[in-house]
Amino acid sequence: MAAPALRPLSTGEVLDVSFGLYRSLFFTLVVVTTVSRLVPTVLGIYLNVSGGVLEHWVLGIVQFLVSIILGALGVAATTFIVSGAYLGQEISAEAALHAAWGLIGRLILLSLMTSLVIGVGVVLLIVPGVILLSGLLLSTVALVLEQPLTATGAMSRSWELTRGFRGKALLTLLVAALLLLIPTMIVGVLAGIATLLGIPSQLLVQVLAGVLQIFVYPFMYVALTVLYYDLRVRKEGFDLELLATATQPA
Repeated sequence: MAAPALRPLSTGEVLDVSFGLYRSLFFTLVVVTTVSRLVPTVLGIYLNVSGGVLEHWVLGIVQFLVSIILGALGVAATTFIVSGAYLGQEISAEAALHAAWGLIGRLILLSLMTSLVIGVGVVLLIVPGVILLSGLLLSTVALVLEQPLTATGAMSRSWELTRGFRGKALLTLLVAALLLLIPTMIVGVLAGIATLLGIPSQLLVQVLAGVLQIFVYPFMYVALTVLYYDLRVRKEGFDLELLATATQPA
């Protein structure tokens, strides 16, 4: 796929460009997602069918920590790959994962900090939580593509970049999240049918849901990366050639 035209995009165009990139990068993105989500998914399925976290609390902690570490790695690697394609470059899954690993400490810290801030906002009132979510949505993308940034610097960068466009950012996230929910909903319907027919389906349902989410999970971060570039084009008019050089993984 040729690099998308670098111009301001409507929300529909952001999603359309994201689908195009997702299709063209499908194999590479699935490799990254499999590396980052397979182990946490398998551990989660095992916990669910063997008594739950309370019965296997040590494994539950391990699954939680592995999910955070590998999840951060996968998000960053996906961002590198999509950014490269958006700027007309090809970045392999191996190169993207290697570059992402170099940021793992800051990525984990950023994930914990944004979760805490947004969580506090939701607890205080739903509306502040939504505002914080939409304002901090591009923190990880900024941390990955604008090195060197600290976790707090990435949060500030996202907050400024989304100013005036937080409704658009939230809508993009909601549509991408809906795509993630569709496979789960389909599997849920199939599980209900299987139950009515008296067919044991708990394990099969969880495996199918996990596999389907591996395939669709990258789309959310494709969309956020496209949104990041859209806002930079709108607000900063950055130099394409300079940015392409600056964001290419070593």
